[in-house]
Amino acid sequence: MLREDASGSVTLDASLVFPAIMIVTFLMLFFALFKAQGAMAYYAAAISGERVASNWTNSAKEWRTGGYPEGSYDGLYWRLSNDGLLTGLFGGGESDQDRALSVSFPASEEEAGGSLASRKLRAGAVKLSPALRGEIGYDNKLLWRQVSVHAEDPFELAPLRRFMGSAQVEAGMSATVVDPAETVRIFDLVRYYTAKIRGAQEGESAYRLKAVRVLEERAGAAD
Repeated sequence: MLREDASGSVTLDASLVFPAIMIVTFLMLFFALFKAQGAMAYYAAAISGERVASNWTNSAKEWRTGGYPEGSYDGLYWRLSNDGLLTGLFGGGESDQDRALSVSFPASEEEAGGSLASRKLRAGAVKLSPALRGEIGYDNKLLWRQVSVHAEDPFELAPLRRFMGSAQVEAGMSATVVDPAETVRIFDLVRYYTAKIRGAQEGESAYRLKAVRVLEERAGAAD
């Protein structure tokens, strides 16, 4: 009888199970590619951000080693005029735009101009893969200076997008600018001006503006 005839059952079972196995296998493969793509984007962002933070104290530093030619510096008062120190100290000054800024990538080495902080960020942006999109930013919070990178890979795996809703690869990281000597100087400067402002006869606001003008003049004369 038909119910007792098992011939062809293996073929029938395989025709039902094999497509499901293939779909799951390819989904696992695409997911592995998705994770690898994300790992590569994070690695690129981390390397760029950490090297920008490491080289922040001198724009003449070589990208990989951090070495720089003897006598090559950014100027005596670059932290005042190009790094947002005045804004952090007094909440004003000419460098408001440099206190928290960003540079988009992909970027080209032919691009020029902008503030010193922008050029330092662009040096890291041009090192990132042209396939990545995003921005590299800098934020100066006086005693805490930070370089951040947010990268996206516009290439999406269509099969994963159907199952996950989005297969967009994103990676973000942040690196702290380490400058021990300058941190000590800033701490002493904050203590000095805090005492001066509190004891100023002309009032705190007037003394703050006066101090900003003096520091701006010194920075401008050094430039």
